Amino acid sequence: AVVSTQSGHYGRGGSRTFVKYSLFAFNILFWLLGSVLLVIAIWSKTEKGNLMDFNSMAVDPATILLIVGAVMFWIGFFGWVGALRENVKFLQVFATSLVILFLGEAAVGILAFVMKEKVRDVVEEHMFDAITAYRDDSDLRDAVNVAQRTFKCCGIRNFTDWQENVYFKCCNEGIESCGVPYSCCKLDLQVNLFCGVKVMDYKTEEYCTDTNKYVPMNHLKAEVSENEQIYETGCLVTMEQWFNTNLYYIGGAALGVAVVQIGGVWLAQSLTHKIKSVTAGYYQHHK
Repeated sequence: AVVSTQSGHYGRGGSRTFVKYSLFAFNILFWLLGSVLLVIAIWSKTEKGNLMDFNSMAVDPATILLIVGAVMFWIGFFGWVGALRENVKFLQVFATSLVILFLGEAAVGILAFVMKEKVRDVVEEHMFDAITAYRDDSDLRDAVNVAQRTFKCCGIRNFTDWQENVYFKCCNEGIESCGVPYSCCKLDLQVNLFCGVKVMDYKTEEYCTDTNKYVPMNHLKAEVSENEQIYETGCLVTMEQWFNTNLYYIGGAALGVAVVQIGGVWLAQSLTHKIKSVTAGYYQHHK
């Protein structure tokens, strides 16, 4: 039976209404954003024909979007329905989910700090996977290009890491061989999508043997190096530099997210307490 919340002390007060609609407004936006991410992710994976393939998470942005969207959809749904309908069980699921998410984020953050070198190795491994699959996945290709343009970098440790990709490997024939993606070029040169073609200087007989498949760092073509045509530093290096430079801002953003999550738990618990108080008062009054 639905108990009218218009009777009793908490039913007449405005605080419950404020908590209720604050929680509702926040979660309906959260839920809608999660729904949009889910739709985009499902559409992307369907287009690529790998809807049920979750093994490519490290090199498939759509899989990451799918997981993030599903979590946001789940939490937002229970939050806004629980607030709107004043459903205690839904509010408890919402609050519990937020607590689990918060604890999980805290655990990941602590482990990442304690095991920095291990995390760096894992990230580097996944970045190499992304380079290898660069031409195989349009979403991944766009993500890599955005990263290289944003951080003004090329490859992982340096531009020669693109030798890991079969299309850019100097020892293979093709228009892109011995080159790098256009996103490695300086920003003012990226209007030309072929600005990274044939930027490396090499001798087939010297660098394309059974034991040597790489182009040394100092074998960028002279004119390319002199004109500073491409970014030579790897993205892992520039990302680490950016992280260290913006450490306080990142910490502030993480703290802000934590405050929002704790605030959501507090609002849910506060509304739950008020609903229970109204319900108890109702049954006490009608005994």
